Amino acid sequence: GEKIYGDNPELIKFIDSLKAYKKGNDGSINGSIVMNCNPFTLGHRYLIEYAASQVENLYIFVVEEDRSYFTFEDRLNLVRKGTADLQNVTVLPSGNFIISAATFPGYFYKDNLKEAKIDCSNDLTVFAQYIAPALNIKIRFAGEEPLDPVTNQYNDGMREILPQYGMEFRAIPRKKDDEGVGVISASRVRKYYETDQ
Repeated sequence: GEKIYGDNPELIKFIDSLKAYKKGNDGSINGSIVMNCNPFTLGHRYLIEYAASQVENLYIFVVEEDRSYFTFEDRLNLVRKGTADLQNVTVLPSGNFIISAATFPGYFYKDNLKEAKIDCSNDLTVFAQYIAPALNIKIRFAGEEPLDPVTNQYNDGMREILPQYGMEFRAIPRKKDDEGVGVISASRVRKYYETDQ
């Protein structure tokens, strides 16, 4: 795909639209998580609660590309409802520049890409260089990913690229469910939905 640069008019518009949501001042420690939430699970809730406890303000970007089992509108609403009680959390659409077809097409084919080497550098550079400063985001959180090699590589990309822009990446260990059945994963939850229909 084409690289996205800071002079992209649509990106400039997106960054301007974010400024309305900016909380705190320049000294505030703000964080963010980017999530697909297909669907929103207790695992996501745990990640959000954990991250929210580490920062003054937390921004959740819900992946806007509509390529998931649950529509974007549904996913956004589920996350908003599921986090409504957390005072310092703001839920926003990811727009066309955060894990999108434009910045990171490989993400949406990841089920077919088990072995592929992915390139998330443009996605992460756009985030760190242009999007994060608009909201004064200093830390980006993600769940540790034991199961999905694409997400794993993306986490490695964050570890490598974000610090170059003065940001920190923090991986959050996944919550094991109470029966010790292993990690709570949205793909497992989707299987239940799909077999129930």
